[in-house]
Amino acid sequence: MNHALTRSLLAAALSTSFASTQAQTPAPSAQALADFAKAAPHLVAALECKKKLVYTDAVKVFVKDPNSFDDIVLPAPLTVFGIKTTLISVTEDDQNGGGGYNAKFVGMSQKDAARAARVTGPNYKRNVKGGGMIEVGAPGDGSAYIACIYGAGEG
Repeated sequence: MNHALTRSLLAAALSTSFASTQAQTPAPSAQALADFAKAAPHLVAALECKKKLVYTDAVKVFVKDPNSFDDIVLPAPLTVFGIKTTLISVTEDDQNGGGGYNAKFVGMSQKDAARAARVTGPNYKRNVKGGGMIEVGAPGDGSAYIACIYGAGEG
């Protein structure tokens, strides 16, 4: 087998794959970034469990369904508890009388996320003023999450 040819084909395949991945993620528009700048303080306050999310027009651009469990990919990083993320989710009603806000941190351990959110083990939860609870977890996919939970999920 010709190793040079194999390497060339592999390099071409990888560069094509990388280029198509890059092409699938268009740069955010100026309007999306302007909306994000207006929405960010509201998103951070909710994700850090300081207050429930205020649905301004700018927030509604990103949170189209406040009862979805789907990840929302933000156009720029958001700093939550001093760490950056572009993946969040919002669920106002989880069908069990609760809801909350989640920030996902790809490549971060549960312990590092817990340290940032000032939450200790073994259960990685702490109650906050206003009736919410911060929970830190790791779903097993090489990421960690910090959640602000209101309602039935508390305790």
